[in-house]
Amino acid sequence: MNRSTATLDRLLELGALESLELLAAPDTAPCAGDWGAGAVKESDETLRIGEMAETTGVSERLLRYYESRGLLTPGRTATGHRVYTRADVARVRLVRFLLDGGMSTKDIRFLLECVHEGVDVARVCGELDSVLTREFVRISKEIESLVLTRSYIAVLTGRPLADGDLAASVGQEPVPAAARPR
Repeated sequence: MNRSTATLDRLLELGALESLELLAAPDTAPCAGDWGAGAVKESDETLRIGEMAETTGVSERLLRYYESRGLLTPGRTATGHRVYTRADVARVRLVRFLLDGGMSTKDIRFLLECVHEGVDVARVCGELDSVLTREFVRISKEIESLVLTRSYIAVLTGRPLADGDLAASVGQEPVPAAARPR
């Protein structure tokens, strides 16, 4: 098992992404870069753009945007229609996951170019470590800020906290409903 596969397996164990395993497994259809000049044959394994939008919950316009930013490379039929694979579905979900986490499309593209089956990330994409470290620090600070804000709101409203009662850990007891400011 290589480093990429082990990382993806760990994310799946943590429940980070539902269909991330598709990114670690070899695709049953050719990868978008392998389509070449020949047209892609549509099959039960492929999706047109409308089906892709319905499957992923991402609009056709946004799918085209992902393509323009190099985040997605669908195949094309002889008539020029976009054709997507199961791996493309997983890739779109990963892109959404990372965008929702605040990463830029530029950093996501860099990540996607570096992290795939059989590539030693440390050797091939040394710069990726600094990008991911920067994102890790940014997200950690954001989480800390959100936890503190949630604690403050919990104290003001008398709501219990699931994380070991952070209100008590900062020396505050939840305010009874009758004593809350109105």
